[in-house]
Amino acid sequence: MIANEHERLQRLIHLSTELAEIKDFDVLMERILGSAREFVGCDAGSIYIKKLDTLEFSYTQNDTLERKLPPGVKLIYTTFAIPIDNNSIAGYVAMTGKTLNIPDAYNLPGHLPFSFDQSVDERSNYMTRSIMTVPLKTSAGDIVGILQLINALDSYGNAVPFRDELEPYVDYFANSAANALERALLTRTILLR
Repeated sequence: MIANEHERLQRLIHLSTELAEIKDFDVLMERILGSAREFVGCDAGSIYIKKLDTLEFSYTQNDTLERKLPPGVKLIYTTFAIPIDNNSIAGYVAMTGKTLNIPDAYNLPGHLPFSFDQSVDERSNYMTRSIMTVPLKTSAGDIVGILQLINALDSYGNAVPFRDELEPYVDYFANSAANALERALLTRTILLR
C-alpha cells in the first residue's frame, strides 16, 4: 500500500496514463484489478461488467486462494450475472453510482436494502470481511462496471476495514479505469464484428 498523499497522487497519475495505453481487454482487466489492489493493500478483488440490466462477474484475483494452488496455476472462477438492483452489494452500487465501504460483510446493519451473499465464501473456503465496492463510471457518467476490493490487510496480513481516506483516490482511479475499459470494450466489439 502507498504511504503518503504525495505518493498516492503520483501513483494515480502514472496508473491513469498506463491504463489509457492498454488496448487488450483481458490485459486491461488484470491491470485494473491488480493496480487497485496494490494501491489499497488488499487480498482480493473482482470486476463486474455491466450488460444491459445485469452485472457479469468477469474477473477476479485472490492472493489467499492462489497461494493454495500449485505454482503457475491460476484461479478458475465461474462467470455469472447478477441483476442491477438493491439486493446485492454490487447491484446496489451499480444502481446508485455510489461507493460502498463495508467494514464487516457479515455484520451489515439490518436497515440496508442489500445483503452479503455468503455462498461464495462457503464454496471457496474463504472469509470476506471488508469490502470496498466502487462504480466504474466514465467521464460521461455511464457506469460500465463495478470494481470490488476485498479484505484490506494490515501490516501483519490480517483483514481490516478499508481506510475511509482512500475512497476519493479509489474513486478517481475507478473513473480512469472505466474510461480505459469503455475504449477496450468498444475495440473488442469492433474486432468481433
